[in-house]
Amino acid sequence: MAIKTDMSKAFDRVEWNFLEELMRKMGFDERWISWIMAFIRTVTYTVLINRRPHSFIKPERGIRQGDPLSPFIFILCAEALVHSLNESESLRKLNGISLAPQGPAVHHLLFPDDSFLLCKASCETVWRLIVASKSIVKCLAK
Repeated sequence: MAIKTDMSKAFDRVEWNFLEELMRKMGFDERWISWIMAFIRTVTYTVLINRRPHSFIKPERGIRQGDPLSPFIFILCAEALVHSLNESESLRKLNGISLAPQGPAVHHLLFPDDSFLLCKASCETVWRLIVASKSIVKCLAK
């Protein structure tokens, strides 16, 4: 079974608390984490009406698109997804597809705006993916 996910809006969905906790779990120094979080949390947007600023918007999640540091921050989030997939495979909750009997199993391919999940087509696998996606959404929503 192959599942393609579109990550084109993923920059807008990154929860700041998730990113902060992720960096802690990955072993980043607290000073570095505070710098990155200050970079992320200080963004504001101005709404222009007839070329005049009228209001400011202070976002509560998301990563600035077009900023040179943003792709690296997003890679950290993608690494959390890969870790989760690898852990599921090691617990035999998710099986990838092997191209040769002795070859490694491939369970995901990541591209700039998309991800491609590969697994055995079974009701149990579909159920596990549904449960896993709900837990990831809950984790990102915190």
